[in-house]
Amino acid sequence: MPGKASILDSILATPATEDGRITVAIRSSLLSTLFEDSRPLFMSGVASVFVALAAAMRLQQTWAIVWLALDISILAARLGVVYLYRVQSRPATLHPAPWAARYTPFGLLACLLLGVGTMACVMSGDHALASLAVMVTAGILGGIASRNAALPCLAITQVCLGAVPIGFGAVLRADTDYWILVPPLIMYVAAMVSVVRRHYGGLVALMTAEQGHAELAARFDAALAHMPHGLCTIDEAGKVVIANRKAAELFGATVEMLRLNVPLPEFIGYVGLAKFGEALRTQLVERCTEWLAQERAPLDLKLVDGRHLEMTRNPVPDGSEVVIIEDVTERKKSEAKILHWAHHDSLTGLANRRYLGDHAERLMSAAGANHEHKVAIMYVDLDGFKSVNDSFGHNAGDEVLKTVADRLRNVMRRGELIARLGGDEFVIVATHMSNPVGARLACRIIQELAAPYLLSSGARAQVCASVGIALAEKGERFEQVLKRADIALYDAKAAGKGMVRFSIAGPDAAQGQGFDDARASNDEDICH
Repeated sequence: MPGKASILDSILATPATEDGRITVAIRSSLLSTLFEDSRPLFMSGVASVFVALAAAMRLQQTWAIVWLALDISILAARLGVVYLYRVQSRPATLHPAPWAARYTPFGLLACLLLGVGTMACVMSGDHALASLAVMVTAGILGGIASRNAALPCLAITQVCLGAVPIGFGAVLRADTDYWILVPPLIMYVAAMVSVVRRHYGGLVALMTAEQGHAELAARFDAALAHMPHGLCTIDEAGKVVIANRKAAELFGATVEMLRLNVPLPEFIGYVGLAKFGEALRTQLVERCTEWLAQERAPLDLKLVDGRHLEMTRNPVPDGSEVVIIEDVTERKKSEAKILHWAHHDSLTGLANRRYLGDHAERLMSAAGANHEHKVAIMYVDLDGFKSVNDSFGHNAGDEVLKTVADRLRNVMRRGELIARLGGDEFVIVATHMSNPVGARLACRIIQELAAPYLLSSGARAQVCASVGIALAEKGERFEQVLKRADIALYDAKAAGKGMVRFSIAGPDAAQGQGFDDARASNDEDICH
């Protein structure tokens, strides 16, 4: 058995060519050529059976009848092996090597039987039968050299088994001139060997190239399927010709829902239909259509689940375009966070001076000439905050500042702005203010901020606040009003802790004169 296996392995060998080694995949493809098309096998088998039948009918000899019976049996066996392989390989891919080993002995026997039978026909003295047998054998061996060229050792062995006995028969038939067949027979075999080798080299080169292309395509498909962004290619007509799985997943669809050879707006609308419904589908189609008609700026799509998608177009020299679809939700959040902290204090989360100025200017412009309800700028400064830092440390001071910010938020109405200018200074921009309303609000702020502060260490801190208020007049800029509020705050702190002072516009404003105590209703130390 080892010897038999070794002979079969040698006959079924697939030697390396100048183009390189034979990979496992290429060898499997070469072996499978034995079973790809059974029609040439069937037709050559029928031709061989026909010669055997002609010999049996013309010669009426036992060997011809035996040849006919064996030829039919071997043909049936070869077709049976091919049929079984093809049937069993349909549900699952089979490795062709075991089946090639089953088929090969029958193929070799068929050629040997054909060669011996033809030799017998030549030696029979029946010239017509001999001519028929030689002609049919030459055709069958030529077909074998082409059909089985993927297995060169097998094809050459089959050609030799079919041709060599004919030469022996021509030589052994000494009383005729059949010996003249020997030289062309030798050249025929040499030609068939050359054909086999040439076909084999071409097949291997082709399969190697196909395998390289397949591997490259597989890598491309893997990259396309697993890339973190959606990708689709649109042709010159604007139709989607390539799309990856991520393009569907970003819109909540599956890869099976991808529709190719449709315009890009229809493609985008369809993949968004399953998760987001008809309303968003229509919106996606409209926005995508408008985007294609404009410059190649990115298209931002906000989905109803809160995610942001960004689509960009990149032109290709052949007139097509590559569209990249990216989930930029986290980037948008980061940008919003950066923008937020660019306008807000990092410790308290309140607005900073830059945002304060822009917002106050807008409110002051909107207020216009309403003399009854104006925009008020309230400058708040903590009294005793330095002692908190000195007694409990800067971490405790930060805790107090955060709590102050929370208390101010609770006091103010929706839409009013609180900002921290730095240290323990805060500014409030309040709308619809008059002098009495402003005084009452300032007193409430002082009362809220005067409550004790429970620190994380368990200690209690105490601070108070002083407030300077300036009501914006028509035509004033924010910085002018803020300066007046700062002057009023200076007067309030000079009067003692927990005090409120107003600043008035006009001739007295330069001196920082405030309203009298009765109108301010705050000339008392609320902290004590």
